Order: sequence, then C-alpha cells, then structure tokens
Amino acid sequence: MNWLFFDLDDTLWNFSANSAVALRKLYEISPILKKLFKDIEEFIDIYHVNNKLMWDFYAQGKVTTKQLKVERWRRTLATRQFEVLTAVCEELDRNYLDILAEGEAMIEGVEDLLKKVTKHSLVAVLSNGFTKTQYKKLHYSGLEKYVTRTIVSEEIGINKPDPRLFAYAVQETGATEPLLMVGDNAETDVYGAMRAGWNAIWYNPSGNPFPKSEDDMRKDGVSPSLLLATVKNMHELEEVLENFYK
Repeated sequence: MNWLFFDLDDTLWNFSANSAVALRKLYEISPILKKLFKDIEEFIDIYHVNNKLMWDFYAQGKVTTKQLKVERWRRTLATRQFEVLTAVCEELDRNYLDILAEGEAMIEGVEDLLKKVTKHSLVAVLSNGFTKTQYKKLHYSGLEKYVTRTIVSEEIGINKPDPRLFAYAVQETGATEPLLMVGDNAETDVYGAMRAGWNAIWYNPSGNPFPKSEDDMRKDGVSPSLLLATVKNMHELEEVLENFYK
C-alpha cells in the first residue's frame, strides 16, 4: 500500500480551536495570569506573539524543546515587568499541555477523508511537536485509529523542514515513491517536503499566496511540479488525492 504523510496540528487536529479552549482554561486556574493580565484576550494575544516567535526559532534550530517551552511563557509574563522564575514557566507549560492534549476538535471533514484514504493508503503523521502531547492528541481526538505510524520531531531531535526528517520518515515506514506530504505550514511542511524530493499538498484554508515563486524554487533546485495543489478544505484535498492515486 501507499503511504500518505500528514502534518498533525491544524492539518488533521484543530490546534487553533483546541488551543483557544486550553488557554482560556489555563487563565481561569492560574492566579498569576489573572494578576498580570486584565483579561483573557489580552493574555492570549500576547502569548500567541511569543509562542509563534519561539516556534519559528525552533523550526530554524535556534532553540531546544526545553527552551521553547520555558521562553514562550517567560517572554509573555515579562511583558508585565514580572521577574519570571523558570519553575513558574515550567508549571504553566505543563498545565497548558495537559489541558491541550485532551482537545477533541478535528479539522472539519478530516474524519470522513481518513475513512476513505485508509482504504488504499497507510497514513503517517509527521509532526514538529512534543512527543507525549502529540500522542495524547491522537488518542483523545480519536485520530489514532487511522494512523499507522507517528513520527514526532522531539523523538529524534530533527525538525521539519530539515530534509533529514523526511529521509527518516522514509526509512522508518519503508515508504516508496511517489511520496506525498500534506500540511498547513508552507515552509516547514510543504516546502520542506519538496526540498526532500517529495510531492506536497498545501492545506491553506485562508487562501494565502505560496511564499516561494517558481523562480525561487528553481534557484533552490526544487521542481515546482512537486507542489501538486493548494486546497482550502478536505473536499478539495480528497479530489486531489483521488487524481494522484489513479
């Protein structure tokens, strides 16, 4: 059978929705957050800025997993001139991830899609994330029953878009060409896969332009034809997959 590789967060599992719930619950149970931020929205807005920054650093290999987990909270609390202890950041992160991992929301249409594709393909998850949390997400959401193999960057110390992670995925699964990655992040999921010689589909519900032009791709030694499609929903993705596997 063919292997079909998916990113997890905001491709299969609705990270945005589940994270919003988790951050609100965290605010309600954390006296320090209530003390420093006037309301939930202010806290969430500031957290998102710092969280994105740290994940960008993580994808670039500039910070470790531990640094990411601590610094996103340290920087958030520091905006309120609060002298942040590492232990406080670690507790906030631990509580947040525990709540987050139990989120059950999937991207709309994902379960119907997976029921169909698993009839002819084995599904693997290839995720930049925290090992324990990612496996819990798959379990609590019910996605795990569709997934044959899960590969999480923290387990092996290599992050997308590093081509070595894609090579590792091939080695671990025994997948043969054509190799195909589906993800929501244009740089790490999609272009990372293309640089590794894989086909890729960009799940792009916002309809944003792809960050690389065809000329950019060719300069990088990447064939533009490896970008099979940009899709806005799971119905469009299903149509592309049907044509790909004909």
